[in-house]
Amino acid sequence: MITVALLLAWMVTSGLGTKVLSDQQTSNEVQENIESTTVRKVIDGDTVEIADGRRVRYAGINSPEKAKCFFDQAKAENEQLVLNKKIRLEKDSSNRDKYGRLLRYLYVTDQSGQEIFVNDFLVRQGFARVLSVPPDLKFESQLNAAADEAKFQQRGLWSACY
Repeated sequence: MITVALLLAWMVTSGLGTKVLSDQQTSNEVQENIESTTVRKVIDGDTVEIADGRRVRYAGINSPEKAKCFFDQAKAENEQLVLNKKIRLEKDSSNRDKYGRLLRYLYVTDQSGQEIFVNDFLVRQGFARVLSVPPDLKFESQLNAAADEAKFQQRGLWSACY
């Protein structure tokens, strides 16, 4: 009995007990930053309305605005990707943008069961550009690499608008 008490005391003073707590906290934080829902309306190439009526702005990217070059194509691609489909939302640092929309990374599963990172896909295929806004930079380097590929391959807006 004394050995167990000494072992527990040693674990706490050496930080082993707090490490387990930290891992548990990290797991809870990850769960709080992820949400599943369905897209009920596509607003444009980087904004959707989800099942409960909230609007979600895709973090880290910017698609053409209405009446700008490649707007219609970006919106249509976004509709094909996510409209009426179950998506997974992932939060970075900020919860909302300056317009009150949720700011998230989106994931959708295609017909083959493959998960698509929507933000990356839209940039890589030339339907959006990278928009780096601190502190939401979790995928900045990945999105920049996707943009470089789209520019090099002259995909989407990179061939039609520039």
